[in-house]
Amino acid sequence: MVRLFIRIKEVSFKVRLCALWLIPVFVILCWNPYFPIPVNTVKAAERSGNQCQKQPAVKNSQINPSDFSAKDPLLQPVVIYNGPEGVLLKSHVKADFFGTFKPEIDIFQKSCEFDQACFPSNVASNESDKHLEIFRLKQNLNGFNYGVEYRYVGKNLNDPNHYKKKTETKTKVDLQNDQQGVEIWGEKKIGAIGLKTFFSRFWDNVDRDPLHAQNLTNKYGLEMKYKIHSLPINFFFSHSREESEDSIKPDNTDYQGKHKETHAGFLYYCGGKAFNMTASSKYSHSQELFDTNKKTESFWHRISSSIRPASNLTITPTLSFGEYRYWYGERKENPSASLSINYRRIFNVVDLSLRGGYSKTRNTDGSQDAAILDTSVGLSWDATYSFFPKSSYSFELGYDQYYDKICRNSSYNALSTSFKLKFQI
Repeated sequence: MVRLFIRIKEVSFKVRLCALWLIPVFVILCWNPYFPIPVNTVKAAERSGNQCQKQPAVKNSQINPSDFSAKDPLLQPVVIYNGPEGVLLKSHVKADFFGTFKPEIDIFQKSCEFDQACFPSNVASNESDKHLEIFRLKQNLNGFNYGVEYRYVGKNLNDPNHYKKKTETKTKVDLQNDQQGVEIWGEKKIGAIGLKTFFSRFWDNVDRDPLHAQNLTNKYGLEMKYKIHSLPINFFFSHSREESEDSIKPDNTDYQGKHKETHAGFLYYCGGKAFNMTASSKYSHSQELFDTNKKTESFWHRISSSIRPASNLTITPTLSFGEYRYWYGERKENPSASLSINYRRIFNVVDLSLRGGYSKTRNTDGSQDAAILDTSVGLSWDATYSFFPKSSYSFELGYDQYYDKICRNSSYNALSTSFKLKFQI
């Protein structure tokens, strides 16, 4: 990945103006669910070097990729992924105002052609259903990290998790289809304690289709990390509250809304390279906004460890248990267990991976009672040829079994195999 760093030294703004221009942007983004990204905000770093008069008012116009063409050296896009569905481009700017205010701006867009495509808010076509755009601004000021991220995701974007990794988004609301919104966060480390707070505002039905409901969700919370210096143990605690409500209601439908509160705890023990263990628990309860008697509680516990008896051998066992309690008296239980073994560089040639997992889902009212068993074995190795400087092969064989005690006709056994070849030209 290639990044472009710009350092702006000659500025005619006052320090106060440079620091405060973020405030109206944050406020408007949070409270106007249909606010587009302001172009003037993104271009502030570029214009500050040669503009001395008072800035005009920020207009509610969308970012257009044509504004970041070759004539604009600050936001030259680079390709970070080129796949069958299109190109994912990234523009990066790093500015320096008086050595104190150093915002970093990242802009991501997935489209077919960068110089011709527009952001989907302005495009009325089926292609906009697969678009992705992210605007992220972050800053470190005397050890205090804060930032804001705006995100637009089309209705039919394939494999959102893939783009989540490519864009390195870490918002508390996962990237998913048919989504638009913003998140603001701030974090500070004080001694052995790290604190983080965040506020998210996201909604679906981004095209505002009157035939479908639009759900607006606000999520906010506080996280705390604590590391014991005398012991190889880390603690993590978090509390978050989520409120969702219909903002568009189709005819002949009732308003929907929900409050959800979550408490989570996490413990990590690191005994060096040979052994580490992770234990976590999460409790959440939710209730309907317009019927407070409808409450649901969920409990989730997980323990996992990583054992390395040799430098090239890793064994990872995992146990987990989930339970859901509904307001009408029924419960659902979901225990699971898994084991994975990775043996690298056998005879300095091949890597071996073994994995097995078992999970069960059962309702106390007898409506569901099913179990899943999945196993796989894989081999991978590298090769070098004169016409391919670097290539690798991988082979995987898997077996899955699903057994349903309630509906036996749904049970099945499946055998799968795959072979992959990767090479670099």
